[in-house]
Amino acid sequence: MSKEIHELEKIMFPPDGSGVKPYEWMINPTRQRQWIDKQGIFLWLAFFFSEIGAGLYFVSLFYEYTPGLILGWLVTLILGGAIHVAYLGNPLRAWRMIMKPATSELSRGIWIIGAFAGLGFLQMLSGFNIVFNVIMGVLCLLIISHGFATMNVIRALPAWSSNIVLPFSIISGVWVGQQILQFMFAVGGSAALASGMEVWAEIFFFAYFLCLVLYVWGTWHANEIGQASIKMMVGEELKKITLVGVLGLAVILPLIFTLIMWGGETNGVLIFLRLAAVFAGDLAVRYIIMKSAVYKPLLERN
Repeated sequence: MSKEIHELEKIMFPPDGSGVKPYEWMINPTRQRQWIDKQGIFLWLAFFFSEIGAGLYFVSLFYEYTPGLILGWLVTLILGGAIHVAYLGNPLRAWRMIMKPATSELSRGIWIIGAFAGLGFLQMLSGFNIVFNVIMGVLCLLIISHGFATMNVIRALPAWSSNIVLPFSIISGVWVGQQILQFMFAVGGSAALASGMEVWAEIFFFAYFLCLVLYVWGTWHANEIGQASIKMMVGEELKKITLVGVLGLAVILPLIFTLIMWGGETNGVLIFLRLAAVFAGDLAVRYIIMKSAVYKPLLERN
């Protein structure tokens, strides 16, 4: 019997009798553990870095800013790719998923990232043109949405199958990417470009906040299992992350810095502080969405 099965037995059936009873997963909501606990934590980080790298690349296309393309390309492939490999485990077995793009969202994601790697490298060598910009823009959006799209197909987890998950993932990736590019302009001496981007920072922040509100509202009103996920977000285990990470870092601090710089009066220090808050806050948002997802019970209680 494998080591993983032994560990699962210890969790479900500890000697003190406090674990999950054999029948409870059939009648009670059960939290998913494969994609966020232990080695699953790599998937949380892999999705995040792949998507913000693609977001930076996407925004850089509009400004034809090659350093932004290079950094976004590297973050997506080096950080996101390396962490993905750490999650997949044995590469000698993991390669098989590449052969199922018609049925597997993970397989499609690998093919998309491969196309992004090759075409992005060619674009950085050849420069900007409308054809490359459109193709790479589409690939970036597909990568940004890939993580949540993979989660969204799991209908047994109402917290992931929400209709707002995919729009939220795109807004999230572009929002963080926009913040990174704005900071690059600020430290690179392009103060006018950094100031000009502030109007987009305001739009993306409020779009991000609206998506958060709609996600919570929609999940709560979806069904009792969705309500269980929202309750878990504010429960004892995740309460601090929700209050500090989501409410504080993802919402309140970016709002304060955005209001201070309202109208384009930007400041490099404030841009950096907002970027740091947005970066940590978005990580926290993704963590609680993955951590709080619970499965529907197989049997309904009378």
